[in-house]
Parts: sequence; structure tokens; C-alpha cells
Amino acid sequence: MKDHLTLFKEIGKLKRTDREGWKRLGVEDVESVADHSFRCAFIAMLVGEKLNVDISRLVKMLLVHDIPEVKIGDLTPSDGIDERKKRVMERNGLESLLEGTSSPIKDELIELWDEFENGESKEAALARDIDKLEMIIQAREYQERYTEKDFSEFLIPEEIETEEVKTLIDDLKIEL
Repeated sequence: MKDHLTLFKEIGKLKRTDREGWKRLGVEDVESVADHSFRCAFIAMLVGEKLNVDISRLVKMLLVHDIPEVKIGDLTPSDGIDERKKRVMERNGLESLLEGTSSPIKDELIELWDEFENGESKEAALARDIDKLEMIIQAREYQERYTEKDFSEFLIPEEIETEEVKTLIDDLKIEL
């Protein structure tokens, strides 16, 4: 367990890693990457209950998908980094973060991250959509607080694959 302590401390840095897209719009006191990951995992736990998915794997995937940001920060499309290059940077950050972690755990975390990035399993597709859904929910909350700012770029459900998340997004629109 001692080899995990370093990882626990490193992961704690996500609590102080701001979500950069919100800062670009001038939001003060922005959510952290840890805030985002927590709500994603919570949504997955509740949504997953109603679906035929491996909830444990789904939640784990959502807890792992942003941890490379401990090493590379929260990169956004406005940073102008090619998606392929960003993925390599994130994978390298993940591997660096997991140095010194016992092999079975390290292998599982990398496998979960790869599965999320590839989006090929039912759980991965749902996890990717939940990640987008959480962003939309957060944008709605900021829009209510900062009525003078335009959050529309974050309110568009781009490339949502799963019907379950499409339904949740439609429900959000009704609440306008």
C-alpha cells in the first residue's frame, strides 16, 4: 500500500487543477478536474443502474479518464493541440503518474484509460457521453450564475452516441 500513497498525493492535485474552458470565459472560482470527475462518477453510478452495463467498470473509467491532467493540465480545444498529439501527451502523463505503482493496478488503470479513449465498449461509449453530459450540466449552472456570458459552445451535445444520455440531455432542455 505504501506505493499507493505517492499516487494518492498526486491524484489529490486534481482538486487544485482548474477546468480551463471555464476560465477562458471569465468564470471565477471554476470547478476543478476532481469536481468534474466526481460528478461524472456519480452520474454513472445512477444512470448505470438502469442499463445493462458493468457499473464498476463504468465508474472506474470515469475516475481514471482525467488523471493524466495531474501531469499535463487541462488541455482544451482552444489550446490548438492536435487530438492525436493530445492523446499521446495524456497517455505519457498517465504512465509517468503511475510509475512506482504495482503492475496489476497500473495495468488496470492504463487499460481503463485506453478503453475510455477508444470508446469501443458499451461502458466506454456511455462514459464518454457522461463526460459530455457533465460538462453541459456545469455550463447550465454557470450560465445561470453568469447571465452576461455566453456558454452556448458548451451547451451543444456534440457527438452523443448513447440513447440514455441523449434522453437526459433532452430532459435538461425541457428544464430551460
